Amino acid sequence: METTVDPEASSAPVEPAEEPEKPEDEDEERDGVRLRYGSTLGGGIIKSPTGTGGVFAWTGRIGLQINHTLGLYYQNTPMLTLTPESTSNSAGFDAGFIDYNSLLASLTVFHVLDFGAGPSMDYVAVASCSAEYAGIESDAGCASTSGWYFGAHARGALLLGGLSGDGPRRSGFALAAELHPVFMPEATTFTFTIGLGGEWY
Repeated sequence: METTVDPEASSAPVEPAEEPEKPEDEDEERDGVRLRYGSTLGGGIIKSPTGTGGVFAWTGRIGLQINHTLGLYYQNTPMLTLTPESTSNSAGFDAGFIDYNSLLASLTVFHVLDFGAGPSMDYVAVASCSAEYAGIESDAGCASTSGWYFGAHARGALLLGGLSGDGPRRSGFALAAELHPVFMPEATTFTFTIGLGGEWY
């Protein structure tokens, strides 16, 4: 029995199978410019020309996250300070209000390590109260000063979160450590604080 072959079928070209599209990089799809903001509550120490004391601070941040790695934001840090003072014939304290206004460029590594640094314009107001005593006589009083000074700010944070949603937004808890010198006429004052807060970046 003979088998017949259709000449048209044998001469028809065979189309190659289409290659499946390669999925785009998911990280690139979720990257992009977006609003960045966050806040931290914490405390630490202050080292001033008059001594060493404690600080209680809150920080708020707002700016732009350019991509997953680079960002630029403004950070405001109001804080209360208390520095005790004592000598052989006097006792007192310095109570202060400080407001840091910092512009920080940030670098984020592996989505969880965030480093920022930049210049700052700082408002410092201090009330110094003391009591001097010599024998049965004593003298007590308070004096206050305030002014604007240049400073610098450095911030490092561990961001416990990750990518969320379908867009570039990341969020998480922030465990931060911050160092800030204020360049005052008498001497440079340093504050070091640690805090816990939230970050949307």
